[in-house]
Amino acid sequence: MAIDTLEYVKKLEAAGIDRKQAEAHAQAASGLIAGQAATKPDLDNAALRLEGRIDRGVARLGGRLDLLTWMVGFNLAATLAVLWRLLR
Repeated sequence: MAIDTLEYVKKLEAAGIDRKQAEAHAQAASGLIAGQAATKPDLDNAALRLEGRIDRGVARLGGRLDLLTWMVGFNLAATLAVLWRLLR
């Protein structure tokens, strides 16, 4: 993200700051903002890492659901077998 340093200097001058101080302030502010702003590659990299974490979470959840499905099926079959044996 860039700032319009000329416009910034003009606003500081209009507020009563002399030109030399206004320019120094604008240069310092521009350097700080440029160092803190995320770039498109930064955001793309973060998005890729997040997608990877989501994919791993979904895969782990899928495995747990498969196990849960198997356990429910097994318990249902065992319960039905016991009930059938008792009711015969």
